Amino acid sequence: MLRLGLIALLATPAMAQDSLPLSELMSATHVHGIGPGSGGADSLTLATHNGLWAVDLSSSTATRLGGSQDDFMGYSAVLGSPGTAFASGHPATGGNMGVIRTDNAGQSWTHVSNGLDGPVDFHSMEVSRADPAVIYGIDHDRRVQRSADGGVTWEATGEAPEKLIDIATAPRDAAMLYAATETGLFLSPDGGATWQPVIEGVPVYTVDAGADSVVRAVDLSRGLVTLSEGGEITSVSSDLPDGYLLFLATTSVDPLRLAALSAKGRLVVSQDGGASWIDALTGD
Repeated sequence: MLRLGLIALLATPAMAQDSLPLSELMSATHVHGIGPGSGGADSLTLATHNGLWAVDLSSSTATRLGGSQDDFMGYSAVLGSPGTAFASGHPATGGNMGVIRTDNAGQSWTHVSNGLDGPVDFHSMEVSRADPAVIYGIDHDRRVQRSADGGVTWEATGEAPEKLIDIATAPRDAAMLYAATETGLFLSPDGGATWQPVIEGVPVYTVDAGADSVVRAVDLSRGLVTLSEGGEITSVSSDLPDGYLLFLATTSVDPLRLAALSAKGRLVVSQDGGASWIDALTGD
C-alpha cells in the first residue's frame, strides 16, 4: 500500500516542481538511465518510469525536472553540453514517444523524430561521445538505427547482438559502438553493421564511455573493467555492490565520479573511478 501511495504521489501534477526524499523516489519508481546533473559533483539526473528527476546527493533529495510524467526508457545526455539530452520511451498517456530532445535539463522537451517505422521506443540510445550530431538507437527488433543530424533523420545500419542490455559509443570514433549483452561485450567498428567479441562467455551488464574518455564495462567474472583503444582489458574492482552494476555513468564535473544502480536497485556512487563504492542513501 505504501508503494502504491508513492506511485500515486509521483503521478500528481502538483509534484512537478516539488522535492521529495531520494529514498521515496527510489522505492516508488524504476530507474532506466543515469546522467550528469547540473549542480556539481553531488548532482545526478535520473531517467525513470515517472519522468526525469534531479538528485542532490548531499541532501538525499530528488526534484522532478519539468512537468513530464513520461516513461523515459532510452536516455542519453550530451557530455560537454550541459542541459542537452535525448530520450525515448512511452508517454504517460500510452504509446511510443519516438525521439525527443531537451536543451534546458528536462524543463521542456521537443519532439525531434519518430525514427524508422516509428514512433520508436528506443530502450538503448546513445549520443556519440565523438560527435554529438550522431545518435544510435535500438528498438525491440534489434535493428540498429543511426542518425547523423541530431536525431532528425535515421538510417538502419545493422542488427545488434542478441540479448542486448546496454550500448555505448567510443570516445573518439563516431562509427564505433559497444554492446553489452547477456553473453559478453561486442564492438562494432562500422556503426552496427558488423560485430566482434571483446569479452566472451559471461554477462556484461553495462558499458559507458565516460567524460574522461575511458570506456568502462561490468562483467560477471571480473567486475568493473576499463578498455583501452587497443583492446586491452584492465580490472578496476571485483568487489561491486550486490554483485554487479547497471546504468553506469560518469559526471561531466568530475570524470572519476561514477554513479550506477546495484544489482538490487540501490543507487551507488564512486569518487575514485570505480575502485570503491558507497550507497547514495546510507553512505556505506
